[in-house]
Amino acid sequence: MEVVKIQNRLKRIEGQIRGVENMVSTLRSADEIINQLKAIRSAVDSLLISVVESEIELADKDRIIELKRTIKRLIGA
Repeated sequence: MEVVKIQNRLKRIEGQIRGVENMVSTLRSADEIINQLKAIRSAVDSLLISVVESEIELADKDRIIELKRTIKRLIGA
């Protein structure tokens, strides 16, 4: 994945987090905050998958083994 694309996605996530911070400051409902946090989690998960997929495309056998270990740690296996 291109660095610029990753940076843009991170900036969007950062904006979402700032939005949640504002929601907390203005005492929005827990349901609204939870929905936004779920959206942030989804965006982070999607970015994580994209980064791993890009790495796999470029990886040799040793790197793929290392990535498998990392993925297992991420999913708690």
